[in-house]
Amino acid sequence: MITNDHFLAKIDAQRKDNGFRTLGETMELTTCGNTILDPFSTLISVHAKIGRGNTFYPGIVIRTDNAETIMLGNGNTFHAQTYLQANGGTIIIGSNNQFGPEGGVTIKANNPDSAIHIGDHGRYLGGVTILGNSTLGNGAQILGSITFESTSLESGGSFTEQDPDLRAAVAKGQGLIRNQSIQQGHVAVIGEASHLINILPQSHFHPKKT
Repeated sequence: MITNDHFLAKIDAQRKDNGFRTLGETMELTTCGNTILDPFSTLISVHAKIGRGNTFYPGIVIRTDNAETIMLGNGNTFHAQTYLQANGGTIIIGSNNQFGPEGGVTIKANNPDSAIHIGDHGRYLGGVTILGNSTLGNGAQILGSITFESTSLESGGSFTEQDPDLRAAVAKGQGLIRNQSIQQGHVAVIGEASHLINILPQSHFHPKKT
């Protein structure tokens, strides 16, 4: 007969074998104000550096084999199906970002040249995949099922900024965006029927109020 203690010990043993925090170690993150809504389905590497006040929904995986390769700031929200992996590269995330919901977010830095930097107050939802050597500045957004590889979005105001010209760069739609640099106040739009990327001012979608 398997007792509760034996059951939990087996779970922790499997986590340790794969480089993840035990259930107890995962819940210790709550002492820094983090919220772990379902520790049984939340897998966080022992090497990942986690800030304060983050919220982790069920089904989160944060995986790295080395220290200082995944670093999270404060006040981020990670919805279900968020997957972070850094084996060889680095992932640095600032504060007050939203990852998901609507399809999950995948962020991978899996070779020595991969360095993914995400600033503060961004939104990433709808099935986003971020790869390569990418920089997403403060307030940036990726909206839709987009594979975003070695591309940058320039910093600016968040989506709450009243003047669209002052908002950070945005990518939206469905498809692949690679080796691009999107400037503040602009949107990179890619559609399902075309691989072409259109760069439009944000005022095209959000006219300025007069």
